[in-house]
Amino acid sequence: MTRLNLDFTLRRAYEHFTAGVGAIALTALLLLAVDARAATHRSLTPSVTILVPTVAIEVLDGVDGDGV
Repeated sequence: MTRLNLDFTLRRAYEHFTAGVGAIALTALLLLAVDARAATHRSLTPSVTILVPTVAIEVLDGVDGDGV
């Protein structure tokens, strides 16, 4: 009976060990695959562009100030 408990315990310990090694390996692969750097962000200079439409006021001869 003790032998069965020992076998079960060793099997569970091996499963936990291999799952942990697999999780660490996947995490390492993920960290190698991701390229997230903020170095290029510093080289940009902030700028603001405001676009304003141009308006031309044209005075026509013979027209009153009220448009009639």
